[in-house]
Amino acid sequence: MQNNKTIFLAKNISELLYQIKNVSGLEIVGGCTLIKSLPEKTICVRDIAELKVINFRERFIDIGPATTLSEILNLGKDRAPQILLEAAESVGNYFVRNMATLGGNICASFQNSKSVKRTLYAPLLALGATLKFRNTENQMSVTLPFSKFEGAPQKQLLVNVRIPTDDWDVSIFRRLGPKGFCSEDSAAFCFLAKTSGGVLTTVKLALAGPIVIQNNELESKLLGVRLPLSAKRIQDWTSAAGQAYDKAAEESAFSNSLLREEFLALTKYSLNQLT
Repeated sequence: MQNNKTIFLAKNISELLYQIKNVSGLEIVGGCTLIKSLPEKTICVRDIAELKVINFRERFIDIGPATTLSEILNLGKDRAPQILLEAAESVGNYFVRNMATLGGNICASFQNSKSVKRTLYAPLLALGATLKFRNTENQMSVTLPFSKFEGAPQKQLLVNVRIPTDDWDVSIFRRLGPKGFCSEDSAAFCFLAKTSGGVLTTVKLALAGPIVIQNNELESKLLGVRLPLSAKRIQDWTSAAGQAYDKAAEESAFSNSLLREEFLALTKYSLNQLT
């Protein structure tokens, strides 16, 4: 029996919203780098120019979700956060990055309840990104903090990703697990810090993979602390990070002692970079 697939087309956002609204079961795809078999009904957004627009503002950058990872890399370190560039460069190879899109990397993290968070998730979380959606029914827009994102809302189209472009005194990204693909052993680690007059003013720590760790209470424990950090403070904060890991692992029924060790080693390493 022949398995028929239907691919719908749209030249702009208006046509895309019309198709989504009127075609039952239509699924949005981008570069299709994570899809083994096309769904029954699909519409590709990768070549819709309105979804590839990049705008630079004074303190942030707006990136369309159909922007490829290679196009993000082409922005360079003077116009995009370092950890975002490092994360994009760690994905697949040159050919994959030419096809894979920002929106695809974000939404693939929520294909199902057990989905491993993809590589850009941790940087977007640490940077405090926000997502803008357009309602397919009334075309009204809604903005959602990335930290609150749990998958695209019903009848909503992701149209923009806003990423703050603050200057960071310490910026560390590491990808854990196998290279070239994501598994339950994969995760992305991010650490960001700002200082002023030898005092810590902002700290951001994020881990995203089979579990997600981003704890405002933990981060606040270092605010206002004078540098350099004492060995005891580093040990105490690393231990608190371990507790945050254990809590997240327990809530998700996930167990991986190696990932825990790597997370804590990177946390301690990051703290030691604060001088």
